[in-house]
Amino acid sequence: MIRWKEGDRAQIVDRVATAADAKSQLYYNHYRNLTGTVLKLYGSGETTQAAIDVDLEALPEEIATRHRETRDRMNENLPGATRRSAGSPPEEPFRLRYVVLVNLPDIKRHSAARLPAKVG
Repeated sequence: MIRWKEGDRAQIVDRVATAADAKSQLYYNHYRNLTGTVLKLYGSGETTQAAIDVDLEALPEEIATRHRETRDRMNENLPGATRRSAGSPPEEPFRLRYVVLVNLPDIKRHSAARLPAKVG
């Protein structure tokens, strides 16, 4: 059994979603093979779940496009004080995470030695 901790790199397993998955809402077919970082662990023992901060470049194109559009709309709606002004120093761009919750048996270690580059 793998011992997981926050910050570990993970890959969601490649399997077909079942009726039980639809009921629990903890696995969908578009989760297959997604990679990311364990953000938080919930529960204990057999019922432990992991929140995975998905690598945006790992998302299927349709979902990635929708995610970028949502991020851009949210960025446009930030209050004026939060937005960058012409005279202020450059800030990190607004980052909208794509986080999924899965059961621990549905993840495995991801062999990437380092985090992938950020996608704009």
